[in-house]
Amino acid sequence: MRKNLLLMASLTLLTFTGNAQEDALRTFEPLANTRWAAEGNWGDGSAFKQEVFFQYNLKKKIVIARSDGFTNAERTAFGSRNYGIRQYDSITGKIKFWEFDVFGGLTMGEVIADGKNILYQYDYGDSRVTDMWEYVNDSTYNFIVGSYNNKQWGQRFLETQFKRIYTTNKLEEYGKKLAGKWSSKAWDGQLIEKWVIDENGHLLQHAEYIEKGAVLYKASSKIERVNQELIIFSVIKGNNPKIFKAISESATSITFENTEYGYPNKLKYIFNADGTYHRTISGKENGEEKSYTFEFTRSE
Repeated sequence: MRKNLLLMASLTLLTFTGNAQEDALRTFEPLANTRWAAEGNWGDGSAFKQEVFFQYNLKKKIVIARSDGFTNAERTAFGSRNYGIRQYDSITGKIKFWEFDVFGGLTMGEVIADGKNILYQYDYGDSRVTDMWEYVNDSTYNFIVGSYNNKQWGQRFLETQFKRIYTTNKLEEYGKKLAGKWSSKAWDGQLIEKWVIDENGHLLQHAEYIEKGAVLYKASSKIERVNQELIIFSVIKGNNPKIFKAISESATSITFENTEYGYPNKLKYIFNADGTYHRTISGKENGEEKSYTFEFTRSE
């Protein structure tokens, strides 16, 4: 009986520790499986350039960060520079990190999650240094290196931004999901649309809203990459064009936003496992939040 109780206690502890690890490392989810790039200048005028790819490993028990950067003192050679590990320490209840560099150095410290911000704190010589990834949106983080105490910055050594790097492959994936004819119930009628991929790899949409046999409006949209940003251009016949920028992308969803608009100012596409997709439009109209979801199924 005593052995069974000890075994149950051990299993409970292991389960708790495993859950705690996953919960703690969840702060890296917006960064995972994506490459991020930043350029700028240090306070002394020397160049900073870095690309980082984050990836979960060991069943999400650790996060791996592979970084490209300058690999010589002259800052003329660019390549694989750092290999980093982030892991939850169940004894201290903190996230620790280890960063190995191409010069044989090792930086160790603590990771602190502050809302959607991520802070790395470590000793550099006699100084305590903080690297902050300050969340702007799902595709942008402000990156600040400096002295940070009591949520106040002292000296700042570097200020720049990390931007998510996208590839046309992701756009091709969306094209495969969207290409074809679709139909959705909409208000008191039906919304019919067709998506095609043009010769430039852009996604084109033509839509009609039909109610009681009459076409009440027509719309056209285009999704393309502009300077690595995913943009959707949308025109409803008789109205001014609207432009939205993707603020998040994944294999199962895209969210576009333009905060300068009222309604809609956000478009969210969700790709379902059964081959259907949903599009939700939301925003503010007359001071009130509004949201409407179209549930599309293939009509061909």
